[in-house]
Amino acid sequence: MVLAGTITQKSLHPLTLLAQLVGRQISGELVVVSNDVRWSLWLQRGKLLFATSSQNGFDALRFEARQLFPEVITDLVLAQLQLYHRQYVHQGDALTADHRSIRWLVEQEHITFDQAGQLVRALAVTTVTSLLRVTKGSYEVNNFSNIFDHPIFCTLDIRALVEECHQQSESIAPRRNETAPQESAMPSDVVSTPSLDDIVNPGNDIKSLLQKASTNPFESPLDSIGNESTASTAVAKPGAAPSYQLVCIDSDNQFIQELRGYLEDTVFSITSVDDVATAVADLAKCHPDLILLTTAMEGLDGFDLCSHLHRHPQYKDVPIILLSQRSGIIGRIRAKLAGASFFISKPVNRTKLMVKLFTLLV
Repeated sequence: MVLAGTITQKSLHPLTLLAQLVGRQISGELVVVSNDVRWSLWLQRGKLLFATSSQNGFDALRFEARQLFPEVITDLVLAQLQLYHRQYVHQGDALTADHRSIRWLVEQEHITFDQAGQLVRALAVTTVTSLLRVTKGSYEVNNFSNIFDHPIFCTLDIRALVEECHQQSESIAPRRNETAPQESAMPSDVVSTPSLDDIVNPGNDIKSLLQKASTNPFESPLDSIGNESTASTAVAKPGAAPSYQLVCIDSDNQFIQELRGYLEDTVFSITSVDDVATAVADLAKCHPDLILLTTAMEGLDGFDLCSHLHRHPQYKDVPIILLSQRSGIIGRIRAKLAGASFFISKPVNRTKLMVKLFTLLV
C-alpha cells in the first residue's frame, strides 16, 4: 500500500524528504527511484533499520564485509554468500537480498549479531551518501507489514548518519581533488562517487536542500499518513508561512545577504540583528527557533552572549550556531563550554551549514 509519494520523476530533495520522515517518526519502507536505480530504506519511528541500493549489487556487501571482518570472510564464504544473494536477485527481490545475506552470515555463525549490526551500518553510510546526491527521481513510502520477519540488527539515527557522511566526505575531498584524474561527464541525477560535498553542483539550486518547493515536489507527501506520530511538522506546506524563525546576530552585511540568498523561499524566516545593545530585546520579539551568532562583533563577545542565552530559560532549548573568522581548537572548546550546538568558521561552507540545520531542526 502506497502511503505517499510521487509517480513521475521530477525534482527530488532527499535531505528535505529525510527531514520530514524523521520529524514525523514514520515507519515503513522509503523507496526512491532515479535513472533505474532504486534505494530502499527501512524505517521504524523515524529511525533507520536498514538501507541498500540496486546500484550496490553484491559488490558493496562484499567490500564492507571484507573490510570489517577480513579473517572471517574468506573466499569460500564469499562464494557461498554470493550464491545465496543471487537467488533473491533472480526472484526479483534484490532490495532484500543484502539483508537476507547478512542474516545468512549470522545463521551460519560466520559473524555475530553485533557484527551484523556493524555491517548494516557500513552499508547504510554508503547507501545514504549516494541517495543524498540524487536531484531527480520519484519516491514512495510503503507499509512494511512484514518488517518483523527480518531481524533488526541495529537502529540508526539518521541525523547522526547524515553528519557522518558529510564529515567523511570532507576528510577525503582534499585528497580526491589532488589525485583524481579528470572524470568524464556523469548524469546529474545520480553521481557514482559518494560525496556530500557534491550535493551542490554548479547549476543546482542551493535553496533546494531545505526547500519546501512551490512546485510541490512532494505533493503534501506525509500529510496523508495518519497517526504515525504526533510530532510537529518539520516543513511548511506550499504557500504557507515559513516554519522556522532564524535570527542571525552579525554586523557582516555581506554574510547576511549571502545567507538570505541561499535560504530564500525555504522553511526559514530570517531576521538579522546588528545592534549589540538591542540584541537580547530583538530576540524576545522574534521567538527564534535557531540562532546564528558571530563570535566577534564590535561591543560583543559572542561566546559570552551564547553562554548567557544558554542559561536563559527562554532560550536554553534554542540551538545556537557560533560563527567565527577563526577555526582553531581554542574557539571550538570555548563554543562547547558556552553551550553552542555547532561552531562554524567563516567563510561558511553552504553544504556544511545545510547539514547542520538539518541535524538541529528534525
